[in-house]
Amino acid sequence: MPPAGAEGVYNIKNGVVILKVGLILYSVRDHMAEDPLKTVEAVARMGYKNIEVCNHNAIHDPGCGFGVDAKELKEIFDHYGTKVISAHIFPFEKSDIQAVLNYNSVLGNNNIVNPMGRFSTYDDLMRQCEFFNHMGKICAQAGMTYLYHNHNHEFRTINGKYILDYIIENTDPNYLSLELDTFWVMRAGLNPVEQIKRLGRRIRLVHQKDFAWDSLVPINLNGLDPDALKLKPGEVVGLDGNSDYAARGGMTAQEEKRQKWAATTAFTEIGTGIMPIQDIINAANTYTDAQYIILEQDATRMPTQMDSIEKSMEGFRKFDGISWDA
Repeated sequence: MPPAGAEGVYNIKNGVVILKVGLILYSVRDHMAEDPLKTVEAVARMGYKNIEVCNHNAIHDPGCGFGVDAKELKEIFDHYGTKVISAHIFPFEKSDIQAVLNYNSVLGNNNIVNPMGRFSTYDDLMRQCEFFNHMGKICAQAGMTYLYHNHNHEFRTINGKYILDYIIENTDPNYLSLELDTFWVMRAGLNPVEQIKRLGRRIRLVHQKDFAWDSLVPINLNGLDPDALKLKPGEVVGLDGNSDYAARGGMTAQEEKRQKWAATTAFTEIGTGIMPIQDIINAANTYTDAQYIILEQDATRMPTQMDSIEKSMEGFRKFDGISWDA
């Protein structure tokens, strides 16, 4: 039985709570860079009805990151019966938050995600928790929810405790929820199902991809030695608005291939790897208030990113406890 108050509450079909499948447009960022409106049309026609926009150029663009007018984008979504369910905004701390909220209000979106943080010391972490509460309050006043998206480095430790646990304990649940990326939980050497159970109703959205069985890099990036998990004096993990990545408005896929080819082999399409995806779906439906499970395909070995998300759609359809409805 789930813990008291941990039952999902949003998506009920025939008495069963189910997640809705979504897609973050980061998965097709090459296509978005070429023609964002055509790309949005293509993913909608493919059958992805719940879209998470992804703006890694928030220093210069408060919208979807590709200079697209919000009303024009909304018209396309409406035409295909598709809706925007969330938005990644990076670097969040350097964005024009009011412009971001205005843009997403036009889209009808009420989930605003900070996709990555940069952490160094305990004091720095506490300052960031204050920032998360501040931003979350601003979002809440606008009728929106502020979320944090994890990678593996939030499971490094300071004084014996995970960075993510400090974030949870020092932020108001009314002002900060989690978008749990199960792949990066596993890359931290942890069981994503157990972390879903542990984090429970702080989870509002779930990110999903799969880990390739023939990856050239190990599953566990953090290591098993507790000393290896400790954040060392002077060590910094993650990215923020002062990074080269932020200054360039996001790294292109071509640069990623040149710099991190071995790392990209870790990623594969849904249902073709080793992640316990059905167990993840079951746990999210049982223990969290998550509304959506969102495909985020960071990299692919397929010819195009469109081929990749179509393959993942085929994989998702093999699992129970999910819906494709908008």
